[in-house]
Amino acid sequence: MLDLRLILVSLIWGVNFSAVKYALRYFYPLSFTVVRFALSSLFLAFILIVRRESLRIERKDISPFIRLGLIGIALYNILFMYGLNLTSASNSALLISLSPLFAALIQGIAKKERILFQSGLGIVLSAVGVFLIIQSRPGGISFTRHDLAGNLLTLCASIFWALYTIHAQPLLQKYSAVKVTAYSMATGTVLLLPMSLHELARQSWSEVTAPSWAAFGFSSLVSGGIAFSLWYKGVQRHGVTRTIVYHYFVPLVAVLFAALFLGERLSVAQITGGIGILAGVALVQNIQST
Repeated sequence: MLDLRLILVSLIWGVNFSAVKYALRYFYPLSFTVVRFALSSLFLAFILIVRRESLRIERKDISPFIRLGLIGIALYNILFMYGLNLTSASNSALLISLSPLFAALIQGIAKKERILFQSGLGIVLSAVGVFLIIQSRPGGISFTRHDLAGNLLTLCASIFWALYTIHAQPLLQKYSAVKVTAYSMATGTVLLLPMSLHELARQSWSEVTAPSWAAFGFSSLVSGGIAFSLWYKGVQRHGVTRTIVYHYFVPLVAVLFAALFLGERLSVAQITGGIGILAGVALVQNIQST
């Protein structure tokens, strides 16, 4: 059974690519990122207060939260941004989409979750679907020596996203998804801040247009605050493998969004890839739940 909340997360993150791309016309990448996650963490702290949920965490959990912020907010975003700058958008999208495969392998090696044949097949089937979708877009996928550094950085970012999802699981057994998200974002923001100071000082805030602020708000509150919390709620409810496989939906949503609102035509390869993603995710859900 597919989780509608995780499908919503994929929908939000698929649209967020366009929102971030638009906002970065007027923001420096690091200034955008650090202010985005600062606002996201404050938004989630406000939700905790409204829900009358304690903001306190146990002293022994401070280090795990710092590690989570370092892996999933600071390092992931730095690697992703610099990797994207050194490779094509298509290569980046494909490599980032491999995070479910990395998560399954890490979980299997650590003996935290068994890698069943059917779940492995579903993960690979979805990965092939992503490849078909991205390869059929303008520019396609091309691995050359010129792209090597960017591809390696993006591949590392994909691994860190898998680790971010995995390392949250023990904390989610003690704290709510909103609290885990809020603290990971807050610690990640603090760790990002020293590297962002030069861009924050150069950022011309008065030149940012209203549509760019709207895109920033969507990325911070909806994509950052709400979607990240729902993602961790999925980990809490379904486990790592059954949750992270929904990451495959993100490129599918991006293509459908472009077709519906930007007038791009869907190719046979993209339709086939979409069917592959749906079938693969459904296979993982059905097998893991039996």
